[in-house]
Amino acid sequence: MGKTVEIKSNTKVLKGAFRLPYSKSESNRALILKALNGQNIKVKNLSDAEDTRQLNRCLRMIDTCGASGLPMVVDVNNAGTAMRFLTAYLSILPGKWFLTGCDRMKERPVKALVDALNQIGAEIEYAENSGFPPLLIHGKDLKGGHIQLDASISSQYISALLMIAPTLEYGLKLNLEGNFISRPYVLMTLSMLKNFGIYAVYSEREIIVPPQKFSNNEFFVSPDWSAASYIYELVALSEKAEVLIPKLKNDSIQGDKVVSKIFEKLGVLSEFTNEGLKLMKTNDLVDFLEFDFVDCPDLAQAVLATCVGLGIEGRLQGLQSLRIKETDRIAKMNDEFKIFGFSLTEENDEYFLKKEKEVEINKPDHLFLSYEDHRMAMSIAPLVLKAEQLKIDDPDVVIKSFPDFWKEMENLGFNIRFNE
Repeated sequence: MGKTVEIKSNTKVLKGAFRLPYSKSESNRALILKALNGQNIKVKNLSDAEDTRQLNRCLRMIDTCGASGLPMVVDVNNAGTAMRFLTAYLSILPGKWFLTGCDRMKERPVKALVDALNQIGAEIEYAENSGFPPLLIHGKDLKGGHIQLDASISSQYISALLMIAPTLEYGLKLNLEGNFISRPYVLMTLSMLKNFGIYAVYSEREIIVPPQKFSNNEFFVSPDWSAASYIYELVALSEKAEVLIPKLKNDSIQGDKVVSKIFEKLGVLSEFTNEGLKLMKTNDLVDFLEFDFVDCPDLAQAVLATCVGLGIEGRLQGLQSLRIKETDRIAKMNDEFKIFGFSLTEENDEYFLKKEKEVEINKPDHLFLSYEDHRMAMSIAPLVLKAEQLKIDDPDVVIKSFPDFWKEMENLGFNIRFNE
């Protein structure tokens, strides 16, 4: 058995501050835009998440080494955003590139993005299995033009294309088909492009980005609203709480700020102050949760784990993209929730959280699995407030998005002990 973390709750009453990491979603977009602009963009508050570190490392290597006769190996490891953004970026960067990642990355589909790029003249081939990384990319100047893209798989495909669009000779016209998931992440990309002087014409099913030059500007990355979901979960599962999240503001371009609206239904009141966001526990919560996560799938694990802790069943939608994340999150949540007496099942694109037997949260001797998924570990951890203690494997997995997660839990009064 590898490294584990044992969590104990010294109190069910929470009071203090919980500091968030800076947004990796904003940071990763800013890094690509900086590379596209010849490094003339200044990025402040860059995230220290492992995903961002991986992308930054890859971009530095590409910039330093440049192209050569043989394909340069670019390894993103487990950074899914880096894989998708670099697929588009390297397609317009002259040279030969071998874009690869870890074993799980080789199971995550990229076909829709590759097909879209090849529609406008890119030369991308599959090095192993069709539709999946690793990729052989022959980067070159692309003219751009018209692309039809299925928007129901990943918004990161759309964002990857939008960021290179201004550099193409004819720009880009995207026609979006299917159920448009994670739309706020595309709006984030458009907002960041606008920050650097790039305008786009956006409508429900079409986005047009003419060829343009980036303007030199600064971008200040804000705290990560996705990570805030675990603090909301802690407050919801406490007996009483007043927790400050410093620097978090209501004017964020991140769509996951909708977490405040979701947790209103689960007994958490949000109040913005000069210092940041203050969360307070209330007893006003629903008996049954219904919500569509199509625009915010990264919030689902924290919300569903909260429902388990509170004994609330639910009917959910918009979770289909969770099957192609770091793990199959639907299957693995179902596996872990069964231990408490809940199930998560799919019926005709709807997902049902149900009590299958008497709910028992206190499982001090059970080792919960993270499945190499940062969000699995962070969503299970707050359930300690309904138990004596919890044990979770692979605690270092949180570095992917929230390196200081365990430290911040400790600062809020939890006893955290790591075991080899």
